Amino acid sequence: MKDTILRKLSSYRAFAYVPPFIFMMVSSYGEIEQDWIIWPLGIAIVLLGASVRVWSTKHVGRRIVRAKKKGKMLVRTGPYAIARNPLYIGNILIATGFSILSGLIWFVPFLFLYFFLLNHFVVLYEEKRLLSRWGDEYQTYLNEVPRWVPRIREWHGIETGAFTWTQAVKAEVPSLVLILFGVAIFVFKDYIHHIK
Repeated sequence: MKDTILRKLSSYRAFAYVPPFIFMMVSSYGEIEQDWIIWPLGIAIVLLGASVRVWSTKHVGRRIVRAKKKGKMLVRTGPYAIARNPLYIGNILIATGFSILSGLIWFVPFLFLYFFLLNHFVVLYEEKRLLSRWGDEYQTYLNEVPRWVPRIREWHGIETGAFTWTQAVKAEVPSLVLILFGVAIFVFKDYIHHIK
């Protein structure tokens, strides 16, 4: 039963992003007006999250046509050398940046916790599958690399990666378009709020 729930959560996790995003778009409860803090901080965190995603994609080859080799070797380079789930970390950062851009600063901890728990349960399911697939090699990886909090001291700047930066950016175009759309929504929300 637990595995079934986690599998479904993993399959439909993209839909879990919609309700908090809609809430941030339409709510103005407790909204703060400190644009000189909100916009630079929110944009910086969104860009950090997007950068983590592109860097991760460079190594794992997500959505890259030539990535048919994906799954034939365990990726342990770049961000995967310092944390096991950098794509999810990037997503959490992007969502956190959006919550700041919405002006709902009080909502930031709730949103962060929501996405952290969502991704944590998905990761538990994925780790179980990867462990059954990779066995001892993956168990060693689990023991050496933390799940969430990056161990920067473990990264020695080795940037091999299976793909070029251009390929990684191209692979992340759908995500980057959604990010730009999200920023545009909050620019529009801020504009509407200011003309009232």
